[in-house]
Amino acid sequence: MTVNAKLFRYSLFWFVVLLGNSGKLFGSQVCDRGEVFDRNYLLYDLNPAEGFNLRRDVFIRLAVFVKRLQQHGDWVLVLPPWGPLPHWKSNDIGDQFKLPWKLFFNTESLIKYVSITELSDLLSEKKNLLINQLFYLQHFQDGWESGKWEEKYKFENCINKLPYRETKDGAIKGWFWGYEKIEVRNISCVSFQGHFRKLLPILSQHSKKSGDIIMIDRGEIPLHDDYGGVEYWKVRRSMRYSFKLYALASQFRLEFLQSDDETDRTSLPSDWRDEVPGVVAKGGDYVCGHLRRQDFLYGRSNDVPSLKLAAKKLAKTATLLNLRNIFVASDGTKKEMEELRSYLSPKYQLFLYLPSFEVRKEILDGGVAIVEQIICSRARHFIGSFESTFSFRIQEEREILGFPSNSTFNRFCADDNDSCEQPAKWKKIM
Repeated sequence: MTVNAKLFRYSLFWFVVLLGNSGKLFGSQVCDRGEVFDRNYLLYDLNPAEGFNLRRDVFIRLAVFVKRLQQHGDWVLVLPPWGPLPHWKSNDIGDQFKLPWKLFFNTESLIKYVSITELSDLLSEKKNLLINQLFYLQHFQDGWESGKWEEKYKFENCINKLPYRETKDGAIKGWFWGYEKIEVRNISCVSFQGHFRKLLPILSQHSKKSGDIIMIDRGEIPLHDDYGGVEYWKVRRSMRYSFKLYALASQFRLEFLQSDDETDRTSLPSDWRDEVPGVVAKGGDYVCGHLRRQDFLYGRSNDVPSLKLAAKKLAKTATLLNLRNIFVASDGTKKEMEELRSYLSPKYQLFLYLPSFEVRKEILDGGVAIVEQIICSRARHFIGSFESTFSFRIQEEREILGFPSNSTFNRFCADDNDSCEQPAKWKKIM
């Protein structure tokens, strides 16, 4: 089949009752502004400094938790909109906030694991949204007592000033992703240390009727209930990307890397629940490297290779695999990428994903990042950056596709002899 025929084929295919007085910040508010729902809803938010890929990890924690919570009532996980995020720096494609999950992910796939709804969809149903109870999580000031870690929580005074305010008419308002019609009845600060399941008695105690809307702020603090386990991987497998992003990645692979899912044995069933173990992916005829730059250059300088060393590692790997094409995903500057290219022998071709302005405006920075991750996840061999969540997501995707571990769990070293410790191998469990 010719490239044009394959491109044509791909283009066709990819078309919370109020809690008691313990730990209250503002005091109980008698408020009838909100409207009644039939189900319980759990909203969440994170530290604003957290990036796109860590937020995707926290979604897995919440999804597994809500799945457990559903044993105690009819709960729905509310997906907070995306943006603004610290690594989305393009200033020529409009405001990048209030973005729905469906822009980046297939929400119909997510709902096959746990009940979800977009916040924007919930707001479209009602005039006002009243959060009955907001739990603001914080770390214990004393940390681990006597050096012993244990799971615990305690309602106590807030350590830091909270990003919420009480208005003259008694309403509690906040940023809430830029939506004005969201209010809070009560806020409690909870010092927390442990897994998400430790929150079960708190939510069970403070949601005694249907229609409660509860929110957890600083959702990155609780740990995974099932990290690396069956439920973890179920959620992760359900996190299929949007059809548009898959289509863009497929088009790029086919046009520039002569790569497609059929030839590369990287196809997945349309429903993640139909995936079977034992599938072995081959990958396209190219090596992918994720080169984290920017803040890593000064925050983790001992783990970031020079561009010359990175080029040497990429070329060495390509030679060992008898490959000539190299794809790089990076937050480096255009100048840095040209420098990287200069260190490669002419026999190697370096490819970057540089979509047009029109495409960037449509899929935004988050979409560009995902397309890069899709391309890297289909490569014959992947080399990531040390403790980068961007690399973690690629490694997970490659595990789902069935790549051999030695082609996935690799990282760039800052020295010339590859003596650094390689990533832990978190194997898929089904």
